[in-house]
Amino acid sequence: MRKSLTRMAALTAAFALALPLGASGNGPLTGHAQAAEASVSTAAKTLAASSTSTVRPATQNFSVMVKGKETKRKATLQQGKGYSLYVAAGYTFSAAKNKIYLTQYPSYQAKIEKLPAGYKLETLRKQGKAELKKYGEVRSYIGDQLYESPMYNAKLFLQTSSKNNTTHNYIVWTSKTGESYLFRVTVPESEFAGTFTTIIGTSLTSILAK
Repeated sequence: MRKSLTRMAALTAAFALALPLGASGNGPLTGHAQAAEASVSTAAKTLAASSTSTVRPATQNFSVMVKGKETKRKATLQQGKGYSLYVAAGYTFSAAKNKIYLTQYPSYQAKIEKLPAGYKLETLRKQGKAELKKYGEVRSYIGDQLYESPMYNAKLFLQTSSKNNTTHNYIVWTSKTGESYLFRVTVPESEFAGTFTTIIGTSLTSILAK
């Protein structure tokens, strides 16, 4: 019992650094992909749009609405293989592995794959369903079903949950400058999952070709 409480305290401390205060539970990229208290503010939604200039600022602020209050998280521009994106404090970006993860708990992560110009969406849909079905029933979301999610403009959004309630997302995203990417986002169940997916989603949607 004492060991369990110690682990929970450590997890809470880690998320206090990585997430805005007052983090809510399930967010738009977890559970049933519905709007929740941890929602993206107008400032967060326009982050990618404001970053399409040739020279991108070294830092940006992520603005996130949590339980009706706006909180901000400083994010730093990181360079990947042929792209750049903003990564919030408390998260680590590995250019070698094309991955963003919660620094102290790497199982909360997003993997990035740049898609070729001539990719076929239906081929990716079939691939994604085949990849996710081992975890459980695969659901597809689009448009208003992703209301207030950073991924509301996703070309493809597939999701499933494993027996331990870890959520797996398979997302096709096109940046403001026209390049397309495949994101695989893994979110273990916790009271912080909703805010985690909001922060990680905001990072991913800031992606642009370098």
